[in-house]
Amino acid sequence: MALRLGLLATVFVAGAALMSLEMASFRLVEPELGSDIVVWGSLISVFLGGLAIGAVVGGRWADVRPNLAKLGLVLAAAGAVSGLIVLKLPFLGDRTPAEWVLEWAFPGEAPPLPSEWGAGSGDTLMVYHPPDMRWAALAAGTFLFGLPALLLGMVTPYAARLFVRELPHMGAGIGQLYGVSTVGSIVGTLGTAFYLISMMGTRWLLSLNGLVLLGLGLALIIAHRLRRRAAPEAPV
Repeated sequence: MALRLGLLATVFVAGAALMSLEMASFRLVEPELGSDIVVWGSLISVFLGGLAIGAVVGGRWADVRPNLAKLGLVLAAAGAVSGLIVLKLPFLGDRTPAEWVLEWAFPGEAPPLPSEWGAGSGDTLMVYHPPDMRWAALAAGTFLFGLPALLLGMVTPYAARLFVRELPHMGAGIGQLYGVSTVGSIVGTLGTAFYLISMMGTRWLLSLNGLVLLGLGLALIIAHRLRRRAAPEAPV
């Protein structure tokens, strides 16, 4: 019973963190790339692609002697990578990976606001052609959030492999697990959009997500070792 509750809590937190990262990603790239629909579409596609690849990788890995420690390593890695995005690094000139990637993806200035179009032109008709942000946004999103999305995409199928061991009905157990994960995603989306972004700002929010995932991963690794000591023959 304790294992079931722990796995449900794990997929809930992972789902919430994933959507919180996705919401924060929009705010992180906005100063450089703007908030056009192509930017949103590119970032959403990066997260969906990471989830798809992560589900395949996580499912395959779950068939090779699955245990809580391995799941903890996935979460800890996701947390470390997420926190690294906004950490100033000496070898990047005391810039964060986010700053470096955004400057690389789009080295120009941020797109001007509509109120600035044709400023100072008098009666001359100005035709504004906004810069093409499609590939810049897709590249920046892939380099910054592709790996965290992939790692978090591994969590639910891997947890499902551990979860069904404890249940007599596989279908009900898988449905429950994915349902809790989806509820976590809703909580992460609304919590970030309604409160956390305005309370903490983007950088602190990304750091918090990283710390939560890292802490959860370490907790699962410790739980695995405690279970092994209590019952050496236990599979997880």
